[in-house]
This record gives sequence, structure tokens and C-alpha cells, in this order.
Amino acid sequence: MIKSINNITLRHLNGIYIQKDELKKIDNNSNFFDENRNTLSVSEFATIVKKFKGFGYTFEKDLAYIISRLDKEYAILLCEEVLENIKEFKSDKNYTIFYKNFPNEVINMETADIYLNQILHYWFGYLPHGKNENTEKEDLGSEPAELAELYHLKFAGDQEIETLFMNLLSSNVTLSQQYLNDVCFLSNGFSDEELEKYCNNIQMKETLTTLASYTLKHRNFLAGNFNTATDILRLITKISNDEFNRKNNSWYSDSIIVKNRIIRNDLNAKHIYFKYFNRTELNAIIKKLDSISNILPDIKRYRKVWHKFFMFYAKKINLKKYKNVKKAVDMLFGEFSFETEKGYFNKMSVNIQNLNNDELKIFITKFSKYSGDYVRNVLSLLNNANETQYEIITNGLKSCMKDVNNRILFQLYDRILNLLEKENLKNTVKKQEISEEKSKNFFKIRNIFRSTINKDKNLENKEIENNQIEKENEIIPRVVNSKGTWRKLDETIFLNENLLKFLLETVKNGILENLKLRNPLEKVFIDESYKNITVTTSEKDSNISLKPMTRGSRFSFNNDAEVLRFFVGWKNIKEKKNEVRVDIDLSVVCFDENFKFLKTVAYYNQVEPNFVFSGDITNAPNGALEFIDVYNLEKLKNSDTRYVLMEIRSYNGFSFEEIGSVYAGVLELTKKEAMSDKNLYSSAVTQGFQILSNTRTTNTILIDFEKNEYVWIDMNMPVSENFSFNNYLNKTDIAHLEDVLKYFVNKKYVTMYELLHLNAIARGTQVFEKENADIIFNKVDNDNPLPLNDILANYI
Repeated sequence: MIKSINNITLRHLNGIYIQKDELKKIDNNSNFFDENRNTLSVSEFATIVKKFKGFGYTFEKDLAYIISRLDKEYAILLCEEVLENIKEFKSDKNYTIFYKNFPNEVINMETADIYLNQILHYWFGYLPHGKNENTEKEDLGSEPAELAELYHLKFAGDQEIETLFMNLLSSNVTLSQQYLNDVCFLSNGFSDEELEKYCNNIQMKETLTTLASYTLKHRNFLAGNFNTATDILRLITKISNDEFNRKNNSWYSDSIIVKNRIIRNDLNAKHIYFKYFNRTELNAIIKKLDSISNILPDIKRYRKVWHKFFMFYAKKINLKKYKNVKKAVDMLFGEFSFETEKGYFNKMSVNIQNLNNDELKIFITKFSKYSGDYVRNVLSLLNNANETQYEIITNGLKSCMKDVNNRILFQLYDRILNLLEKENLKNTVKKQEISEEKSKNFFKIRNIFRSTINKDKNLENKEIENNQIEKENEIIPRVVNSKGTWRKLDETIFLNENLLKFLLETVKNGILENLKLRNPLEKVFIDESYKNITVTTSEKDSNISLKPMTRGSRFSFNNDAEVLRFFVGWKNIKEKKNEVRVDIDLSVVCFDENFKFLKTVAYYNQVEPNFVFSGDITNAPNGALEFIDVYNLEKLKNSDTRYVLMEIRSYNGFSFEEIGSVYAGVLELTKKEAMSDKNLYSSAVTQGFQILSNTRTTNTILIDFEKNEYVWIDMNMPVSENFSFNNYLNKTDIAHLEDVLKYFVNKKYVTMYELLHLNAIARGTQVFEKENADIIFNKVDNDNPLPLNDILANYI
């Protein structure tokens, strides 16, 4: 939930927004801390600075100057507001922890006592030491942790907000739900006329439909330009879904419930709910639909949904006024038949080897007019063709790339890159069907008994199980996609290395030609740190990070850190007068250098060397915290363990999006700090994020101990369909995780450095000294967060 505009500026700009009217009141001619003016005193300003340092932040010089001269009341309220947003990511919030004196109490406890206390908690809600709230309130005046590197907050004014809004609107990749919410929140600061102008820059359909439905609901006008019938259908379903959720106070944002049946907000879903539109709303929608040329292919693609829509509303629509819509309705209700171009292309693609050169040229000429579809299918066309046909097909690619969005070209470039990298791409995968589960604490008790009583047996059988999984992999190899989910390959691409290299160069040239059409950049400096950050072509399922980051990116952790502490915090769901119990589970999973599973630390296996678990809490009326410490780091680095994965699971059936209060992160601590009576050093939280994905299991950060690096995974994982193993890491989960790690660690990525380098070649000149540059991409660190919104809007 966005509490204020500074929630947005903190995440995107590492900054604080100050209102224009308040800036006008500043007297730049007065002395600092002038007692004759209603500004902060020296002691008040020092107190504010100390509070921010306790959370790992301080002010840049320009921002400090402005805050010191603001009206005192406004300055204090502003700083309190910003601190509240920071505390959402970096505070213990006085939440309950299982063991008050973690980790000392757990390290010195017998294993049997640990599990006995845990089982008593499952049975009776027992917590050691009686009332066990984390009674130490967050010390806002505390000194930063020893290893903390302070973030320097920047000033953000109206110009920065407008630029941020423009960049988010203009993003050339699908935005996460949180970023879409940011767009809607920021739109409140602009007039209808300004919004209409800005909407011309919208690239992505999800951004268009989200903003249009928001303005229709809150401002009674339909913003944006719609280019396809499917865009209109997405808008209709989103408005319908939002309306249903509002009336029924449903927790589901991507689905709705009718008579205990979940109805997904998916255009291919069997059941779709439509809002009751009045005539004015309906005519506005139909007018937009009628203004779009050639709507028949899109309407036939989703003919079942459109058929249902017009069954409901045909009598309210004067079809004589809307000729294009009338023709589509006639097609839907059988007045005439219509074959889409896609159907023709599919039939011809399968039969491509039987075409002579003249027939092939005609086919390619027609297909390449649909440039986006052609680029997406060019590898398949080549795969089905014979070598004598390659030139005609690649010429079609060259001719259509100028009309293709660079996002699609980068997707093709990425795929070719990895075809070259992985010669043994496999074509058969396991298909995982996920079923909804209900959970009870009984299964947690049983899983603990299973883990403790059968631990020796499990260890003896682990090698046998791993061998079985390995053999299974050979028979049924698996492939995961960029979101970390298993996918079924319709075909395996078998193209020779020379052709792939030619295609890679061809696509690269197409990207460069498209970039040349954009505004010139002149001299560009790019820091080496961008080589560790990957290019993203979709942020759709991303969780909220305190620092913008893309999947697969790497960043170092402090070499002096002696303990890495993972944490997760959450609260029960409150709806009206009712409260629903929520049980979140934190675990870590260990793998060797070849991504073979070694062990897990979780509620059912709490005791392992070099790890300590704070205990499993199953109810959070006042909030709950769970921690796992990874200590003896040097010893761990010399063991078989190379990778440690942080995993967070929702045990009793709610998605993280439904819960809405799950925060997590990693602290870097000295041994002295880790053994102190303070569980959560706010300033030591180097990675903080909120989990908001519409799933029940997520893997966020992978630690590579050999390279001393974090790998940002941010990957959602399906839950086992086996009810009796709810949230217990089983063989299928292990196999899935092994595949995910292989994908994210071994994948050949296009880096942000390469992207910006291509822009410098096409639009300017790359320089290697900042002093000579017009545009500077500084080192990505605490002071300079990744300018993700700028890159996604202006450089892809």
C-alpha cells in the first residue's frame, strides 16, 4: 500500500519529495538555524539526522540544506513520514519472536528442547518466557551497525516526480503490479489534459489498461489510446474485476470469486465476469472499439469472451452507429466465417519445406508484415526449413526489424545467445500441475517428527534419492524460463553455430538501427558495475525491493561480515472486524557447486551446523518475526556448500498479495552484533523487500559463497500438489530448485552495460572519464540506486 509520495521517491529515487509551496517559503539569505525564524534548531536537526542514521540513511548536502531551512512543523512531519516508509522495510516493529534472546538461547539449547518447545507452540500457542514480544522498541537514536554503509538521500522536486512518472508510463517492458500502482498514484498530480498528452507515450498494454481503468473510476474519464480490440477487452475485464472486488471486498486482485468459485482475470479463462455497464460507459467503450481498424482477427482470437460480452450487451448497443463492431458481431454469431492471418501462417509454417522459393517469398512477405509475430517465430521458421531456404527467411527478418519494438528484439537476441551457449538444450520437460491446498498445524508436527526420528535414515537415503533424481533428469530433462517456472517447449531449436552467430549479429544490427532513430546522447560514461546487472524484458511478477534490481543481477556483500541474518516479518490479515491467522515460514536451502541439494534449515529441520533458526511462529496477531543466521562463514565457504537460497512460504493457503504485510531481507553483522540482545539492526539491512506476488512460495536471494555475492532471484515457485507434504521440501521441489539455480547462475545474460554500450554506439560516443561525459551512469551503490525506470523507458 502506498502511504505517501515519499514511499515512491524512496524506492525509485533514493530521495525525499518536498512540496513546491514549502520550497518557496525558504529564505536563502537568512543564517543557518536562525532563532528568529520558525525553522529547526541545531539540536532538533541533529536529532533527526541521528534517527535517520539509525536506519542506515543520511542526507546529501543539498537536501540537508533544504530541510534545515524548511518550516519547522512541515520539516518534522516530512521526516516522520519518510521514516515510517523506511521502517516498513527495516524495522522490527515490535513484532513477536519465538526466542527473546535469539541466537544465544537457541545455540545453547539441546535439540530435543528446541523441538519440544516448537511442538508445544503448535498445540497450545506456547512461547518460551511467557509474553514474548520483542519488547525492545526500535532505538531511533541508535548508532549504525558496524558494517553499515549509509545511504545518502537526495532531494526530489516536481521536476523529478514528472520525469519519474513519464519514465514509468513510457516503460518498454511490462511493469510489476507495484510499479503500476505507482503510476496510478502519481497520476493524481496531473490534470486530465496533461494525462492525455502523457498517455501518448505509453508502450505497454498493462500500463494502458491499468491507468485507463483508474482514471475512469476516480476521475470519470477514459485516458489513453487503444490500438487493438484485445486492449479494449483487457480494459473491460480489469474494470469488471476491480468492481467485483470492491463490492465483495475480495482479497483476490487477479481473480474473483462467484459462488465459491475463483474466476481468473485471464482472457483465456473458462469463466469471465463482466461488470454491469450503464449506457454511457458502454457507448464510450464501444466508440473506442469501433475506432480501431481491422478488429476481426483480435475478436476471433478471444471469440468466446467477446461472444459472451455481446450476448449481454448487444441490445444496449446501436450497432448501426458502429459499422466495425457490427461486422465483428455478425462474425461472432455466424453470419459469415473469417480465417485469421495467424491461422494461415501456422498452416504454412508447418509445411514450409514443401514450398518452392517463389511460394516461400510470397509467404514470408505476408508474414513479415506482422513484424512482431515474425520476429517471435523466426527461429521456428528456420528450424522447420531446409538450408536452401535460410536466406529468404533471414531477409524477411532484416526487412521487418525496423518496425519491431526493441524489447522483442532483445528477447530474440537473448534466446540466440543462450542457444549458442547451451548446445544441449532439451525438449522434454516436466509439467507441474498445482492444486490449492488447505493446511493445519498437525502437518507441521508430523513433519518435525518425520525430520527428527527419521533423520539418520533420510541421510542414508539421500544419495540414493539424488541418484534417482539425476537419472530422472536424464530421461525427462527440464527447462525453466526467466520467471523460474518449468515450461513446455513446443519444439527444440536445432540450428548450426554459424547460422546462430549470423542471426545474433543481424539482430544486434537491427537493435542498433532502431536506437539510432532516438534522441542523440552525445558523450556517455558507463560504470563497470553495470556489467553485473542484467537487462529485463518483463518486471510483471517482481516483488518490491528497497533498491531497484533485475532478476539474475549480482552484487557483493561485505567481506568483513561474520554473520548473514535472513529475516521475515508479517501480520495476520484483518478484514472488517475479523482477523485471519497467517503463518509464514522462512527457510534456507543449501546446494553444492553443481547445484545438487545438500540440506535445508526450516521449521521441520531447525538444527544444522553453521545455521541457527529463531523458531517457527504460526500466528501473528501483533506481528511476528523469524530469523535464520548463517555464521562461521569462513568454515562454510570451505565446506561443500557453495550456494544458500532464501525461501519464504505462506503455510496456510494465502498468497503474499492477499496478506499484504510480508517484509523480508538480509542483515550483514559482526559476530558481536549477532550475539547481542538486538535482533534487527535496521542500519544493517542491506537487502530489504516486500513480498507481494500472487503466489505462496517465493525465492528471493541466492548467496554465492565462492564469489561473495548475492544473486537477485525474485522467483515464485509452485507449491507441491501433495496435501500431506504441505510446505515440506520434497523431491519435486528439490529438482525444481536445482533447475532454477542452473538457469539463473549459468544463463548467458545481456547486461545493462551492453545495453547502454549499444546506445552509446548508436546515439553518441562512449567515454571513459566522467569529466568528459554529458550523460553519466555512476557506480550502482547506496548513493546511486539503479535508474531502472529511466533505462526501461529510454534505452531499450
